[in-house]
Amino acid sequence: MPFVSNGRRSLPALALVTALAGCAGQAGSVGLVPNAGAAAASVPAHVAPSTSQIQPDARGPRVFTANRDGGGGGLLAFPLRANGNVAPVVNISGNNTQMINPDSLAIDASDNIYAAQDGGNQVFVFGPHAHGNVKPARIIGGSKSNLGPTEGLLIDPSQYLWVSSYGNNDVTEYAPNANGNVAPIDTIGGSNTQLSSPTGLAMDSNGDLFVANSNGPSIAIFAKGAHGNVAPSATIQGSSTNLCRPFAMAFDRHGRLLVADECSGLLVFAKGAAGNAAPVQQITSVSYADGVMADSRDHIYVADFGSGSNGAAIMEFASNATGYATPIHTIEGSNTGLNGPNYLILQ
Repeated sequence: MPFVSNGRRSLPALALVTALAGCAGQAGSVGLVPNAGAAAASVPAHVAPSTSQIQPDARGPRVFTANRDGGGGGLLAFPLRANGNVAPVVNISGNNTQMINPDSLAIDASDNIYAAQDGGNQVFVFGPHAHGNVKPARIIGGSKSNLGPTEGLLIDPSQYLWVSSYGNNDVTEYAPNANGNVAPIDTIGGSNTQLSSPTGLAMDSNGDLFVANSNGPSIAIFAKGAHGNVAPSATIQGSSTNLCRPFAMAFDRHGRLLVADECSGLLVFAKGAAGNAAPVQQITSVSYADGVMADSRDHIYVADFGSGSNGAAIMEFASNATGYATPIHTIEGSNTGLNGPNYLILQ
């Protein structure tokens, strides 16, 4: 049987209904809340980065994705509401970036872009106008950082950086503008936390931290100020949730939790949902949801990892889309350079 491979993640390339059936019965980075040193990588041939500054017409609202292709990957940006087989307006990739297979994203109040890579133990920070084969402005990592194989990134409203490590089963927090081999200022980890291969991170308007457990599966919710080996204040878990392999999360303007699930599609939970809560919407027309965000109109954007370059896309859906919904816009095709897109942020 063919497999869809996503580095450490592998799922059978089955029809979505089969994946959902397999999940049944399992118990249980603001206007947008998304959210080891690498060997040298060549610049992908699909786009030729030039200078370290973007062109003036590339400015304005853009959707960024971590493009985790096997040729080195990179960070790609497209104009918000772009459609079709369009080239990215920003491509951060190449040897100087020190990234291979970027697998997470976040953005701070100054529009600096934070990225980590699958299986890595560093966080790379690029300036707001970075483009091309550029060096990171900062790199966070080293023995003091306690970064294990990293996955999710989040910048909170106070500009602190949160990082989930699926290998360490913890979430670490770093001071604003952290740089180099620095220790975290706090860690949530230990048996009481119920963290199990944590991936995506999101924070609600109360400052509560939401952590997606890909192994479980569940969403663990930690009250503002939680630290150490502390139990979550609530969880979203159970057969009614349709959670199968939650990966990335975001909140819309109304506090609804959006969950990109790698085998259940896009799940939308009501504000305040907890326990064995059923989603109020589920978009199943995404084969391998690995990223999500909402814009100011509550349109939902989903990164479809696809299978290599086959089906890799960024889809825009109406706020009330459900079932096998047709996207309003789809960024897809050879000109896009998309090959394993995951995580989404707005700049």
